[in-house]
Order: sequence, then structure tokens, then C-alpha cells
Amino acid sequence: MAAAMRKLGISAAFLACCLACLGLVGCQVFTAGEMVSEPNPADVRRAAQAEAKPAMPNDAVHGGVGKAKEAAPVPAPAAAAPTPPAEVATASHILIRYAGAMRTGPEVTRTKEAAKKLAESVGKKAKAKGADFAALANEFTEDPSGKGTGGKLGTFPRGRMVPEFDKPVFSLPPGGVSDVVETAFGYHVIKREN
Repeated sequence: MAAAMRKLGISAAFLACCLACLGLVGCQVFTAGEMVSEPNPADVRRAAQAEAKPAMPNDAVHGGVGKAKEAAPVPAPAAAAPTPPAEVATASHILIRYAGAMRTGPEVTRTKEAAKKLAESVGKKAKAKGADFAALANEFTEDPSGKGTGGKLGTFPRGRMVPEFDKPVFSLPPGGVSDVVETAFGYHVIKREN
């Protein structure tokens, strides 16, 4: 009797694991203790409908005994379109800081209003015909990485910079210079290189 019960217990455990492998019930043995979620009933119905073969037409209606029309082949799902490369821009900027702006040290005592006025003045010079943006950046920028490099930021994808900076950069034509742009870091004049 004990041997029969043991055999029945092993068979029940084996059956439960087989059903789990078929996706009918959860099995902690094969999921390393992870919780197993039930499938979404709507997804199961859609999958079943996709796999269901169309009903054969009624022979009496379609003329002929034993004749069955073949179902039209189901087209293969379209391959996902490749992800287009991210839009990139190469730009330079002139940053004018003010006291209280993000990442501004105590050496900057300029008010926000004074910073905006200076940025507007530098922006006019940068937009003037024949202006040397790199020379203006070397003279006026308060971005430590831009000083001596002409304010170069390099090439970056859309979304890398803060939105207040990103939007004007990607709306500028190559060679274009922006109006004064305010971010949490201060006021910027931006030139898009490409």
C-alpha cells in the first residue's frame, strides 16, 4: 500500500511539473522560487484565434462532395522597422552664470538680471555678421570646460542636454546662433555647428 501511495505521489508531482512546462500551471521547481503570473486571458484568446484554422466550407453549399477549399496562407508578421539613428548635433556655447545658479561657485556674485543683460550683449556680438563665436566664447564663457576651447560641447544626441538647452539646439540650422537661453546653470548663447 505504501509503495502504491509513494508511486502515486511521485506521479502527481511529475504531472504537476509537466503541466507547468506546458504553461498550464505555475511550477516553483522550474522558476527558482520566482512568482509565476497567470497569462492574460485576452492574450490567450488572441493566440488561440490566430492558431485556429478556418472552418471548412460546407460541401453542399459550395458544390461538390469531398471538395474542400484550402485556406489562404496567412502572411508572416512584418519585421519590426529598424530603429533610426538618434539625431545628433555638434554645438558650442557661451555660459554666463549668476549667484545662485546651479553649479555656480561663491566667486560669482553677479545678479540674475546682470547676467541676463551681459548674455544679451554677448548674444548680439555673436549674431553679428562675421563674428568669431569661438573667440567670444573664450573671452566670455564661464563654463570651465568651454574656456580655451571656443565653448565647444562636442557632438551629442537629442535628449542628452536639459530640455531648455536641447530644444533650441535642435531647432537651429547649421551655423545658427540662438537667442539667450535660460537654464538652471545660467544664461547661454548657443551656436550649432552642424
